[in-house]
Amino acid sequence: MVDIFMYEEYEPRKYNILEVMPFGFVIELRNNDSYFTKEYEIEINGEIHKSNKNVFSKFGLKPDTEYTIKLFDEQFTIQTKKVDFVINVEDYNNCINTAIYSAPEHSISLIYVPKGIYEVSTIFLRSYVDIYLEKGAVIKQTTDKDKLPILKGYQKSYDHEYVDINASWEGNPLDCFTSVIYGKNVKNMKIYGEGTIDGNGDISGFWENHKMKKNGACVNGKIINAYRPKNVLLLNCENISIIGISSINSASWNIHPLNCYGLEFIDLKIESIDESPNTDGLNPESCKHVQIIGCHFSTGDDCIAIKSGKYYMSRKHYKPTEDVTIRNCFMEKGHGAVVIGSEIACGVYEVTVENCLFQETDRGLRIKTRRGRGEKSIVDKISFENIVMDKVRHGFVINMFYHCDPDGKSDYVKNKNVTEKDEFTPTVKNVKLRNVKATNISGSGIFIYGLPENKVTGVSIEDSSFEFAKERIIECPAMLCDFEMTEPIDFFYENCEVEN
Repeated sequence: MVDIFMYEEYEPRKYNILEVMPFGFVIELRNNDSYFTKEYEIEINGEIHKSNKNVFSKFGLKPDTEYTIKLFDEQFTIQTKKVDFVINVEDYNNCINTAIYSAPEHSISLIYVPKGIYEVSTIFLRSYVDIYLEKGAVIKQTTDKDKLPILKGYQKSYDHEYVDINASWEGNPLDCFTSVIYGKNVKNMKIYGEGTIDGNGDISGFWENHKMKKNGACVNGKIINAYRPKNVLLLNCENISIIGISSINSASWNIHPLNCYGLEFIDLKIESIDESPNTDGLNPESCKHVQIIGCHFSTGDDCIAIKSGKYYMSRKHYKPTEDVTIRNCFMEKGHGAVVIGSEIACGVYEVTVENCLFQETDRGLRIKTRRGRGEKSIVDKISFENIVMDKVRHGFVINMFYHCDPDGKSDYVKNKNVTEKDEFTPTVKNVKLRNVKATNISGSGIFIYGLPENKVTGVSIEDSSFEFAKERIIECPAMLCDFEMTEPIDFFYENCEVEN
């Protein structure tokens, strides 16, 4: 696998210390390689470790301890962070929530989860209380739906004058089964280590009918329907880091931050079974200042999907997604590697994707929207740089006729003629591709279909190459109606302005 990746010798080698925690640290090499690099050694207190990834994590260390590091003939020290209270869940009969809420106020506290399997309905996060998952620690969600709390999408005030969002499904506040890990109005905490969050989606029954997104639970003898749970849901949170852990078998989206500020997702392993429904990897929605670095995705749906709600949210709870950095990540399988849309009614601004590797995804870089998302649905200042793709079906796709939702195949959405530009018309502009190298493409290299009344503008493609496989497929690269194909498409542009 490594032989397809390009690397060079860099002199001097540069690195950043991304994070230092009580039980570990993360280092990132700064070069032009895409996720993988030439194998190197890193020495920690005389112990040699080898890696071929640009992001290196080390856990299992001791708090408030100095470690001597040797890397590329440089020597430096890292002092792990101090912690006031280390609270072992074994001392609380493995009741993780009890351990979390036993942490003293106004202290630096950490919940230690040792190796073992922990069945939970949900874990509720708390501000200033970190969670460390030791290697071999597995948090599994119960498969008994009747034991899962249900989150009201909207919590109405007593006089019904005010509402508060608790959960959402595909861009709207709707009732959902609670996630394995749930944080609302939480700030300044980390979840890290080498443990695993297992949503049990493969055996919970949530995937039995992929078109049935709602499921029922018996509450006080009454069947209540709700949408599938996620592995992690963060709502109105601030300064949250998730580092090193694995997320598997989520019943729907693996990690969903909604209306959050200041997020880090570093060196995660996110895996879903092939073709498992709605099992996106990481979907920041209406968030600001998000970093996704060194993560490995292998999903049944999109790997990363950046969103900002449907039209209702743009009118009642307007909050765009802004300032997202995706770097040194590896996406394989899945419908799309990095996707923007389609629920982007509040807009998406300033997304940078760099030094990433895409393998065997249906699409590499994908932007999808449609009439009805609204005039606030503006995609602007999107940059893709130093991207390697191999065996991706379709390289780069912008589709403004995405046929989703109940009206997705209506004449209003699919009509290719000019219609009136109004408050329901979305915009896509200023998308830059630089140094993108794609090989073994079986479908299309570039496919852009803008709206005739609001063309895609400001697309630039520099220093990029697209090489096609010997065996090609005849398949529409984008999900839109009434597009006939008789032969494979290399490059297609309609209603757009492209600078080469």
